[in-house]
Amino acid sequence: MNSYQFVPDGDPRDLPSIGQPLHELLSKQLEPKEKVHPWLPGGLTLLAGKTKAGKSTFAEQIAEEVSLEKRVLYLALEYNERMAQGRFERFNENHQLHIVVEGQMDRMGKGGAEQFEELLWKYKPELVIVDILAKLKRQNTGHYDAEYNAMTEIKELIDNHDKDCLVLTHSGKPTANDSDDPFDKIIGSTALQGVPDNLMILAQSSGHTKLNTKGRLIFPSEKVLTFENGKYTEKTGAGVELQDEAPLQAQILKLLEDYGQLRVSELAKHLQRSDPQISAACSKLQNKNKISREDRTQPYYLV
Repeated sequence: MNSYQFVPDGDPRDLPSIGQPLHELLSKQLEPKEKVHPWLPGGLTLLAGKTKAGKSTFAEQIAEEVSLEKRVLYLALEYNERMAQGRFERFNENHQLHIVVEGQMDRMGKGGAEQFEELLWKYKPELVIVDILAKLKRQNTGHYDAEYNAMTEIKELIDNHDKDCLVLTHSGKPTANDSDDPFDKIIGSTALQGVPDNLMILAQSSGHTKLNTKGRLIFPSEKVLTFENGKYTEKTGAGVELQDEAPLQAQILKLLEDYGQLRVSELAKHLQRSDPQISAACSKLQNKNKISREDRTQPYYLV
């Protein structure tokens, strides 16, 4: 099969000065990048959460774990030196971390872009963390185009240096008009959501912290985190995301994970519930594509 080659009419110098035929792009041998952290997708990620929801603690933990092996640039733009000392006191000389605190860096558009570029060139970090977006991005009127351009300014710097970056921002308080999409709570123009490669929302619920993630090259996911002894840990296993709002469904998933296949009557016996209660919960799980069975006479199993 012949590969496509664009031949312009007339002078060969009329070839486009930018871009390339698709087959050239697809044939490039680009080195795959390893994830710098299990919870962090590659590229530019915008992490949102309510004030005091634990965003900074989450970001600092990622920085602590990553910086043991890779260089991390941390823009702690809300911390003065005294506050930064307190927040980062558990770090030691083994952590490869360069920190910029309040008052040491200007906004984009006022010298910040040049300072950011210098940091990326000279320190060569593998991961950049910006806490918080409002202290770095260019000030604007809040209109869509202005917000989009302000966010694009940061993304282009990160992409030009092929770095991973976690940028923190705020989410709004829950209201009666909220949709089911947690990402709709990100404060600011929808332009803030349009530019990053990935979006994350950190939210607290019934003693747990939920981390929702979606992106251009990843499937949407939800992780359930617990916070103990100053650190987040991920809860794993079938049904952890349902423990708060649907505990019976979570229990069913856990049993199916342990036993493989169970009938409604067997689930009811394990959970000391009636068959109709178990049947109704199983129907909801089946609608969510969590469990399935061949027919009504067969046991349920995890999808």
